[in-house]
Amino acid sequence: MKKNILTLIIILISICGFAQKIKIDKGDIKLDEKTIGYIEGKKPLFKISNLDKSYTISAELKKVSDPAAIPWIELRNETTGKFNEIAFTSGKFNPFNNEKSVVNALIEHNYLNTDGLNTEAVEKFINGEPTGVSNKLLGIKNDSDVMNNLINSYQLAIDDTGVIYSIKAQNLDPDDKIIGYIKMTSPATNGELMYEIMDLDNYKIATWFAKSAMVSGYDKFLNQELITFDNKVFKATFDNRGNPIGYRMSKDITAMNIVRVLVGNGYTLGSQYLENRK
Repeated sequence: MKKNILTLIIILISICGFAQKIKIDKGDIKLDEKTIGYIEGKKPLFKISNLDKSYTISAELKKVSDPAAIPWIELRNETTGKFNEIAFTSGKFNPFNNEKSVVNALIEHNYLNTDGLNTEAVEKFINGEPTGVSNKLLGIKNDSDVMNNLINSYQLAIDDTGVIYSIKAQNLDPDDKIIGYIKMTSPATNGELMYEIMDLDNYKIATWFAKSAMVSGYDKFLNQELITFDNKVFKATFDNRGNPIGYRMSKDITAMNIVRVLVGNGYTLGSQYLENRK
């Protein structure tokens, strides 16, 4: 048992050390100062060759139309024209160093190692079952576009007192565009930021927590997530760019993100709680 644990520790140490010593120097790909291959080109298209340059693959960064989106890699054998797609592991794409991001991804999948390009593994991947990365990401983007168009149709607004307005408000007075209320508490009982969203009847529709929040009936920490009155959980991103000098709820991007997420998932406020309790 002790021997197995020691072996695991040694492996982990070697992996960590290995990952920290990737270097690209004038087109030379180096691990522990040893050249293992070559890379040339500039984003979005790179070419990676083995040491004797007898085998070269292209790695092209592809992405959806959103400029902020994480790309994927189209790995192609230029001789046969066959390709397959690699998704970046979460947090592993560096937008300021695309070249190194590509090399890191190849190493992570063992298509590039201390012996250079793993030709057999690369060819097996390229000629294997398509990963469908682009179809998935483009599908997600299309779904996102549909949801954003729906949300935008509500023309949401929040004033400095936390009143939420929408052009789709269904109140007795057609000029009354109020659909609910949002308030911010900082710090909350767990010492972090919290928002609460109420409908027109002042029933709490959802609570959003910035970090490390526990709620009865839900067995995970809530981090930049909101939980609704019917125990559904949605991600809503924290964003403090709207208030660089002084605080105003009408400029609070986080508050608007929360309301948009609710509306996009069918919580249109008004008398939301009563509607869902019928």
